[in-house]
Amino acid sequence: MIKSPETYQGKQVIVTSDRLIFNAREDSIFSSNSTIAFSTNKDFHISTDEGDNGRFVVNSPKIHLGVVKNNAKLADNPAVKGQELERLLNDILNHLDQLYNVVLPTLHQITTLPGLPTVPSPANTGLISPLVASLKSFKGRIKEIKSKNVYIK
Repeated sequence: MIKSPETYQGKQVIVTSDRLIFNAREDSIFSSNSTIAFSTNKDFHISTDEGDNGRFVVNSPKIHLGVVKNNAKLADNPAVKGQELERLLNDILNHLDQLYNVVLPTLHQITTLPGLPTVPSPANTGLISPLVASLKSFKGRIKEIKSKNVYIK
């Protein structure tokens, strides 16, 4: 476990100044066989430039966003993948639109004798069965909207 910057942990280089600037003409690499930790008492900023070409890339099998203090567990709520959620919600809404505006108005009721209660016609099965199958498909797609990589609190 990494100790606070004020705690001595063996061989170290300590630089104390009012401001530090590392300015590379090409690129910079920070590398470690273990952990790289940044600590601040206030804000932490990362900026990129080059307009639409600027990128902030995090290459990690899992990303946990959330406050972790005193060995609290990491964020475990998977982030939602926006495009997948949008597609699923549009499919569900289109499905409901078809149900209310196409199927329900065309359902038939039959009776065996006048005056007896009506029952759904067997002809309705052909209208309803595909919609029921689609709903089962939608339920199966719900897991697709959760990220396997990014977790938030």
